[in-house]
Amino acid sequence: MPEVVLCYDCKQPINKTTDDYVIIEKTTDRYPEVLAHAACEQKRATGGPRTIFDDFFKSFRRWPGRP
Repeated sequence: MPEVVLCYDCKQPINKTTDDYVIIEKTTDRYPEVLAHAACEQKRATGGPRTIFDDFFKSFRRWPGRP
């Protein structure tokens, strides 16, 4: 069964052969590679002011041991 990689922002599948994507975080021994669509990343970057809380709450997604 092929691995499905989801976009970090919109949670839609990314096809590495046809979609434009950016690497958010590189692969480590503990976490897989995190990818986002180029359009989603651009929209997030220009979508208004980001607060410190945005990054803080997104960090909970990567909490070890959480499903």
